[in-house]
Amino acid sequence: MTEEVFRAKRRQPFLTKKYYNLNSSLLERELELDARATAEGVLPPTDVSYSDIPGSAFKGAMKLLRLHYTAGEPIESLKPLLAAAMKWFGEWHVAYGAQIQHLAKASGEELRTDGSPVHMEDLFHCQLAMELVSFGILLGEADAVRRVAAWLGRYRGTDMLLEALLEQVVADPRDVEEFFHEEPYGLLLDAVYTAENPEAASDFVKHYVEGWYKAFEGVPWHDGHLVVTDEYSNYEGYWAFEAAAICVLYDIDDSSFRDHLVYPKDLADWARANNVVDRLAPAAGAQALRLRCEGGQPCPQAGFWSTPAQANSRRRFAANELMPAVEGSSWGATIWYWDDAQG
Repeated sequence: MTEEVFRAKRRQPFLTKKYYNLNSSLLERELELDARATAEGVLPPTDVSYSDIPGSAFKGAMKLLRLHYTAGEPIESLKPLLAAAMKWFGEWHVAYGAQIQHLAKASGEELRTDGSPVHMEDLFHCQLAMELVSFGILLGEADAVRRVAAWLGRYRGTDMLLEALLEQVVADPRDVEEFFHEEPYGLLLDAVYTAENPEAASDFVKHYVEGWYKAFEGVPWHDGHLVVTDEYSNYEGYWAFEAAAICVLYDIDDSSFRDHLVYPKDLADWARANNVVDRLAPAAGAQALRLRCEGGQPCPQAGFWSTPAQANSRRRFAANELMPAVEGSSWGATIWYWDDAQG
């Protein structure tokens, strides 16, 4: 594959075949090391850096997903990469929850266990969350989107853009008039909520896409194409995935900006061609998530749950509270089952 063809597949000029291969190898090695460190329990839960390893792995997995998309890999081939990012997103939250539990025990204080290491107040963290949800939407991975919604439960009902992305996928959409970052996300919200006609909605997204790169000045990936060594380039692609997700979900015409450098038009086209909006609608999949939950995952619905892995286990959990895993059980993995909401 020539460099010209390689670049033309996604139209962004900063990724060459050389750096695609180098970056892929480096990121895969780092993820392998993170997986080994996590499995070996290198850090105790009391260490302040305990959740840093899975957090770093999640960010690396997102880089790899972004990199493969930029390089022009087939859309279907991105699904396993999304699954890997989802795995690390969950591991990050499990480690964070365990760390909070240890801190609570050590301090004797009651600390909330439904928090998230993703701090939506921080623009970079917020973008990572929006990007993960947007990939799930555009690839038609409804369960992945619902799992992200569960992990981010503490932030549900606090950000309009997050709810705009989730409302056609989750079984419990929230009405909210708040958001964390008017700049840059305000224009996308205008496209969904204030546009008086389809043309106005399209125009709002167009302006969002045109100002997208400058609006993220200061986040870690910004100007990454300027960081180049013989072994690595800090660039995986610049893409407004959330803009494509909003266009697909709300049937917004992208013809006036689809050729913009940062708009992932082929991913939006794939989503439309594969009718992902119909596949995302909450139905049996959403109900199944409510009725069954693995140990180490956040409780998807407040009420009473029980597990066959432990006698007399029936107890009440709050929404998004970490469901405990029963150690040494002959049942193997701990699966909690919804009992009833009344008790």
